[in-house]
Amino acid sequence: NAGNWRVAGSASVAVFEHDVMTTGKGTGILANLPDDKNRANLLSVNEYGDVEVSFDFMMAGHSNSGFYLQGRYEVQLLDSWGHDQVNFGDCGGVFARRKYAPKEVLFEGHPPRQNACLAPGLWQTMEISFRAPKFDASGKKTANARLVFVRLNGVTVQENVELTGPTGGPISETEAAKGPFMIQGDHGPVAFRNFKIKELGGT
Repeated sequence: NAGNWRVAGSASVAVFEHDVMTTGKGTGILANLPDDKNRANLLSVNEYGDVEVSFDFMMAGHSNSGFYLQGRYEVQLLDSWGHDQVNFGDCGGVFARRKYAPKEVLFEGHPPRQNACLAPGLWQTMEISFRAPKFDASGKKTANARLVFVRLNGVTVQENVELTGPTGGPISETEAAKGPFMIQGDHGPVAFRNFKIKELGGT
C-alpha cells in the first residue's frame, strides 16, 4: 500500500530540476515518486541466491536510490552525472558497511572504477552478476557473498568484489542463502524498466 510506487507508461525529468519526475498513464515502467508521507522501499516476492540481473533505470536530477541483492548488499543508484571524483555513494558503487558502537562508522565501501553515469532523464542500463554467501549444514558461513561484476552503461565499474557482510540499510544484518531484491524508495524519484533475471545453478 506504499503510495510512492506506481506503474506507468512513460517517465520524464527536467535535467536541471532537482528531485522531480513526471509519469504518464500506461504500463511497462515502475516509478518511485516519494513524498513526505510515502517513502517505502520495494521488495520482490521471490528470493534469490546466485543470480544475474539487469535493468534500465532513469534518475531525476539530484536523486538517490539503491538496488539491494538479497535485501542486504546495495549497489548504489545516484545522479552522479558530471562528478569528477566518485566514491562508494556514487552510481555503480557498492555502499559501505555500517557499525554503530561505540559510534557510527562506515567501512568497506567500494567506489566505481570510473564515472559511467549518464545525465538525468536518460535511460541507463545496469547489469549485475552476484554470488550469494555459502553455508555448511550447521549454518556456518563458508564463503562470503561476491559481486562478479557490475556494469553501468556497458562499462565494468565493479569486478570480483567480496562482500564480507550486509551494507548499510539492509532488511537484516543476518546473512542468508537466499533473499529478495530490494529497491530503495526513500531518497528521490527513479524509474525502472526491462528487468531481466537469470537464476544460476546450485541455488
